[in-house]
Amino acid sequence: MSDACGELRYTITAAHTRRWVDEALEREMRRDDALAERLGAMQQRAVLPMLMLLPACGAGWLLIHRGATPETWMTLALAALLLVPAWRVARPFTARLRRTMAQQQTDSTAGGRPVRRALAELTLTTRFKRLQGDYRVHFDAQGMQVAQAGQRPALLRWSDVVHVRETEAFLVVACTSLHRRGQAYWIPKHSAAMDPEVYREGMQGLLGHCRAAAAMV
Repeated sequence: MSDACGELRYTITAAHTRRWVDEALEREMRRDDALAERLGAMQQRAVLPMLMLLPACGAGWLLIHRGATPETWMTLALAALLLVPAWRVARPFTARLRRTMAQQQTDSTAGGRPVRRALAELTLTTRFKRLQGDYRVHFDAQGMQVAQAGQRPALLRWSDVVHVRETEAFLVVACTSLHRRGQAYWIPKHSAAMDPEVYREGMQGLLGHCRAAAAMV
């Protein structure tokens, strides 16, 4: 582990959070669409078993309420003989019913998507807006402290780091509890709050610690 230490100052802007909202929104909408598709497929697959279950339920009801008399068994035998041609007649109906259900599911998903998207966007915008502001990161050989202006600093020890990722513009670092909740510290690789060269040198020191911590996971 490196002995480098230093401090970084940066600002999370509305432009940053807007990009995060857009990315999270697309992921959430894809999950919603996939869930709706799975539910629709389950409903369509349930049509055939349900139609087969109805005669069985009718037979059970008949046996319970009339008893196992010869007349009851004759009625059930006649129903069973009629079930085969009835089922052949019902198969086209079943296919049409499935197509109708699929179309209704598609229309319902498309019709409700703008509302779901607007609600999800409002929720995400509210959540990410709290992250806007000025930050200060202090790091040394033991870990780093991340402090948002006006709030208590959060300590992250290198031994607790379980996730490190680099994007084009950010260093993403998380411990177990944050990673489990899908959260992380997003530290910009560039900042207007410090001299660019000083910030770049500090970022290189922080990257060294993070990469070493990730290699130990």
